[in-house]
Amino acid sequence: MKVLITILGVLFCSVTVAQSPSLSVRFSMDKSDVFTTSSNFKIEMKICEPIKKTEKGGWFTNDTSSIHFSSLTAADITCDKYSEEGEGIEVLSGEKIGPKYNSYSFSNQYFAWEYILIFKITNESSRGLQPPMYVILPVKYKSFFTSVNITNVFYESDTIVFIDNAVAKYPNKRLTINHSLKNETGIIMEKSLYKDWIAN
Repeated sequence: MKVLITILGVLFCSVTVAQSPSLSVRFSMDKSDVFTTSSNFKIEMKICEPIKKTEKGGWFTNDTSSIHFSSLTAADITCDKYSEEGEGIEVLSGEKIGPKYNSYSFSNQYFAWEYILIFKITNESSRGLQPPMYVILPVKYKSFFTSVNITNVFYESDTIVFIDNAVAKYPNKRLTINHSLKNETGIIMEKSLYKDWIAN
């Protein structure tokens, strides 16, 4: 009997560990624009979150955050540093992974509800110094598994795009946000309410 209880306990722990929350992100520049496809854009991302978050409650419920992200100030959020795709990862040979241009992907064990994803896009092909472009996406919907895909990003130097209307779906109980920036334009940095969010 003790052996059976031990086996069941180990199985329960294994299943619990296997069920870790996850956040996967894909971000890609516009592939139909000649200027964009002929340029090298370095894409970095940092993760921020409000200092005062909503209580988590049930992990597997599909709640919508009551936080008004557009009214938060830089003092209301805390952020990690920007990182490139694969930063800090070394291949078996010991070499570091080189920079990847025009797209970005990320995957890790994060419970992403009420996170704020901030993307920094820098034109590495420009001979002159161009201020970066930024894209901000608050994750307003709760899910144990979150998948974000931002596409068709057209580069506008010195602007901030705040995605406040991303469509969320729950196929297979996974929050999926697919958002195209094809017809969206940013706000000039100096006039944006979020200019203080983007500091390194």
